[in-house]
Amino acid sequence: MSAVWHSTIGLALALGGWIIPRCVARAHWVGLATLLDAAPLAVVAIVLFAASGRPVFAGAIVFALGAGFAFADRTVRETLREPVQFSALSELPQVFAHPHLYLPFAGTGLVLGGAGAAVLAALALLLCEPAVTPPHPLAALVVAASVAVALWRIGRESWLGHAARALRRLEPSGEPFADAARLGPAAMLIVHGIIARAERPARRARLAPSVRHATPTPTRPIILVQCESFFDARRALPMLPRDLLAGYDAACEGGTSGRLIVPAWGANTMRAEFAVLTGIPDSELGYDRFNPYHALTRTPIRSQIWRLRDAGYRTLCLHPFDRRFFRRDLAMPALGFDEFLGRETLGGSRTPPYLPDPELAGHVLRVLDAEGPRVAIFAITMGNHGPWLKKGGELDCYLDGLRRSDEMLRLLIDSLEDRRSDAVLAFYGDHLPSLPRDFAQLGFDDWRSDYAIWSRGGKPRRRDLAAHELGRAVVEAALELPEDVPRDSVVPQPLGA
Repeated sequence: MSAVWHSTIGLALALGGWIIPRCVARAHWVGLATLLDAAPLAVVAIVLFAASGRPVFAGAIVFALGAGFAFADRTVRETLREPVQFSALSELPQVFAHPHLYLPFAGTGLVLGGAGAAVLAALALLLCEPAVTPPHPLAALVVAASVAVALWRIGRESWLGHAARALRRLEPSGEPFADAARLGPAAMLIVHGIIARAERPARRARLAPSVRHATPTPTRPIILVQCESFFDARRALPMLPRDLLAGYDAACEGGTSGRLIVPAWGANTMRAEFAVLTGIPDSELGYDRFNPYHALTRTPIRSQIWRLRDAGYRTLCLHPFDRRFFRRDLAMPALGFDEFLGRETLGGSRTPPYLPDPELAGHVLRVLDAEGPRVAIFAITMGNHGPWLKKGGELDCYLDGLRRSDEMLRLLIDSLEDRRSDAVLAFYGDHLPSLPRDFAQLGFDDWRSDYAIWSRGGKPRRRDLAAHELGRAVVEAALELPEDVPRDSVVPQPLGA
C-alpha cells in the first residue's frame, strides 16, 4: 500500500475520531470554535505521527480516543441527563480506583472489551504498519513539551485572564447542552474549564468565611443525614405499599417535610451536598456549580458548618467510603468540619455491598452519645448506591435498598425517642436514582427528592425547599432562631481563627 493511501486512511481515521463526538453533541460548524474543538485531537495526531512515522497508527489512536469520549458522553447524557463536564477530570482517577461505580452504567464488558481491542489494534499497527516517513521522536517530544508549557502558562495568573477574555468572545452561555452544540464538545470543556479557573480566585474571596460579632450557644444536637438516591418512590409508583417508608412518614409527622429541589439527576452528589452544607445557590458558583469540590473548596468556604462551629458545636462528618472520593478529604475541612470519619474508621466494604444504612445509624448514635449535646453530625450514606445490578431488576434492587434506608431513619427516630433527646434530625435525598428506562416507562420526570426535619414532639408542616435552603432551616431549628433572621447575621470564623 502506498504512502498516499496510508496517509489518507490515517487522516480519515483522525477526522472520524473528531467528528463522532461532534455528532453526539449535534455540534454546529462555527469558525474559531470549530478550530478550537479540533485542536486537542490534532495535537495528539501530530505528536503520534511525528514519533512513529505511521499515519494509520496515529489515526487509529485518535479515532479510538474520539470514539471513547463520544461513548462516554452519550452514556452520561442518557444516565445523568447532561453532557460530560470539564470538572469530570477530577473524577477520572476514580474510574480506575472505583470502577464498580462507573463502568456498569456503560456496560463493564463493553468498556473493557473496547479498550482491550483498541490497545491490541494499536500495537498491531505499530508493529506491522511500515513508516511512510522517518520517525522523529525528538520532534514529537518537543511538540508535546511545547503544548504542555503553553497549557502551564495559560494556567498561570499572568496568562489566565487573557485566555479567559479571549474565550469569552466565543460567547459561551454556560449551559452545557447548548455550548456543546454550538462550540463542540472539546471546545466546551476548554472554554468552561479556563473561564472557571480564571473566575475562581475572586469567587473564593467572595465566598470566604467572615468574622461574626455575636455567638449563639448550642441548644440542641444536630443529626443531618444525606441519603444516597433517596426519594419517596410512592410518588412514581402509587401501587407501592403505603407503609414502604414508615420511617420517613414518621419523620414527616414530627416536623417539616416536603420536596427538595436538587441540582442534579442520577449522580453528582457533591452538588446537593455542597448546597445543603453551605447555603450557597448555584447562581453564585458560575462554572464551579458543576462540581464545587473539583477545585473551589481548597480554601475555607462560608457554610452552615462554620456557622455551627462558631456557635460552639463540634462538627463531624461520617461517610463509610473512601474519604478521597470527590476530594472530600480536602473539601470537608474547608467547609468547617472538625473531623471526617471514613471507611477506615467506620468499616464497610470498598465495593458492593457497602456498609448497610442501618449500621451507619448505629455509628451516628454512638458518636452522639460520646460527644454530648454540643455536636453536629453529618452522615453520608453509601448503602443504596447504584448501579443496582442484583437479580430481580434494577428498580426492585433499588427499592430493596430504599427499605434499608428507611429502616435507618426509623432506628434513629426510635433511638432519639427512647433517649428523650431534643436533637434535631434532618434527612434528605441527594438526587434521584439513575433509572432512566424505568422512569421513562412510568412517565415520571420529577427531578426533586424529598426531605424531613424531625424533632421529638414536633408538629407536621409541609414546605418545599431548594437544596441550598435546607441547611439553614436545620441550623435555625437547632439554634431556635426565627426564620426571618438574615442568612449572614451569623457567619463563621475562618480556619485558624
